[in-house]
Amino acid sequence: MRNLIIALMLLLLLPVGANAAGVENVAPEGRKRVVVIDPGHGGPRPGKVMKDIAEEHYVLDVSKEVRKQLRTKMSDLEVYLTRSSDSAYHEKQSEDNKRRAEFANRKGADLYVSIHANAHEKTSVHGCEVWVLTLNERLMNQNQGQAARYADDGDFIDPKDIDRTSQGFMMAVARQLENEPFSRFFAEECCRNMSSYGLKNLGVKAGPVFTVLYYFEGPGVIVELAYLTNSNDYAYLSEKRAKTEMATAISDAIVSYFKALDGNVSESVSEQTSELVESAEAATAEVAEPLAEGYTIQLISSTVEVDKGDYQFKSYKGRVELYMGTGRYKYKYCYGSYATREAAQEELMRARETFKDAYVVRYKDGRIVTK
Repeated sequence: MRNLIIALMLLLLLPVGANAAGVENVAPEGRKRVVVIDPGHGGPRPGKVMKDIAEEHYVLDVSKEVRKQLRTKMSDLEVYLTRSSDSAYHEKQSEDNKRRAEFANRKGADLYVSIHANAHEKTSVHGCEVWVLTLNERLMNQNQGQAARYADDGDFIDPKDIDRTSQGFMMAVARQLENEPFSRFFAEECCRNMSSYGLKNLGVKAGPVFTVLYYFEGPGVIVELAYLTNSNDYAYLSEKRAKTEMATAISDAIVSYFKALDGNVSESVSEQTSELVESAEAATAEVAEPLAEGYTIQLISSTVEVDKGDYQFKSYKGRVELYMGTGRYKYKYCYGSYATREAAQEELMRARETFKDAYVVRYKDGRIVTK
């Protein structure tokens, strides 16, 4: 029963901690919404190749058509592609996926859509589906094998390799608690739209820890258009109209998503959201409390207090902490909480990609200290 409206969904998210990054219900004044489209694979990794269709080229064409359509349907939306040619960010797949997510973070994306074509060892399997990230251990292990059959090495993080006590994982949990309902809403819209063109709706799936989603800080999904290994799906994707129709399905879902977020339409989500809320409440206990003292990365200082969700924080908006210092620029806006200076230094280089003057400082009881 589709009985949970978005307003309720957003209400349920309000208690999530300040370190979680997510979509705001209304875009800040003067700031455009941003979507990043990721055409999967490329460069040394073509993805699935069946007869005349190579996944890397097919999804790039669809992604470019999505961008083209969005320029007409939502002219005030900023649209970026992670690649616009047959290229990759890195020769190693895991690093390539991570850098795509980091590209979306730098752009301050409100939504991240990675587009792929599917494959299966059983040629009878057919239809469209959309994957979202989950950090629920049962679901991670349950679906790891299913999604990995035709994956490139490095597409997933093995659940056994995740340090559940690390700060990085705890922050990822916090992000997921806030972002997954948004990701699910978009995913459901996209599945319905794609299935309207005759594809079987396999629905929204959550399971393995996709590298390309794990490192993104907002709502994100992996769209699987159809199964190249199924004769009927392949025949459809081979038709001249298919790329335009799949792009239309995705672009319409993006428009519906942002309209719903900004309060322009009334939409609903499935009762799967209630399951997410239950798992989120259970997972909240895993997120550590901020340290009373330690090290952090100072991004900016200010003479006046600034809202933590201000656009000037770029990909760190909503995830900064305010510490008090001395002098004219006494408001210190910082990211992260680390027990040692060495741990903070490891994150510093990444922060400097966005804030080139960022540096490590020590804090105690909410204040920057020098000793």
